Order: sequence, then C-alpha cells, then structure tokens
Amino acid sequence: MTSYEYRAPVEMAARELFEFLARPQSLPQHLPGLSGATPRIDHDRRRVSWEEGGYRGELNVVDDGAGHSEVVIAVETDDTGDVRRELEEAVAALAHRATAEADVSAAKDQNTWY
Repeated sequence: MTSYEYRAPVEMAARELFEFLARPQSLPQHLPGLSGATPRIDHDRRRVSWEEGGYRGELNVVDDGAGHSEVVIAVETDDTGDVRRELEEAVAALAHRATAEADVSAAKDQNTWY
C-alpha cells in the first residue's frame, strides 16, 4: 500500500466545517473508494476515519484561528492512479460545499441575500 497526505486551509471555523464533513452523506460523494465504507467519527478530535478493502484513510479538521481551519487527509491505498490529485479535488469540493451551505444558512438566518 502507498500512503498519501494532503493539507488545505479552509476559511471556516473548524467546528462548523467538521459538522459538515461528519455527516454520513458528505464524504462518499467526493472521496473515491469510500462509497461502501462506514466512517468512524470522533467528534472530540474532529476526525473521520474509514477502511474498506485496499483503501483506508483519515480526515482531520484542525482549528487554525478564528474562522479558519485546516483539513488534513491521509490515505493508504493500492490504487495506482493520481491519488494526490483526487485528494486535492475532493478537499476543494468538500470545502466549497461546506462554505456555500454556511453562507446560505447565514443568509436565511438574517433573511437577506448578498
């Protein structure tokens, strides 16, 4: 198995980002090979981990100051494809969806849109 790690900053509070990522439907849409696995969620450590066949991984959300966090994803896989690119794309898509949902929610709470 080969190990890969990818880190990316996200302009969103760690708690709020983790709440989005910990939802069962969030990760399988974007992480290849995770569709049949049941993720283990550790809310205290802001960690989601999984294992399925020749694919296992862990995603952590690290608090990086007010309104900022870092996503750290590490996987081990037998896949010989461009895993790093897939991780980059997955984290970008997840961060985009999480921030978009937060923006929509905030706009609804304030009954405004801008």
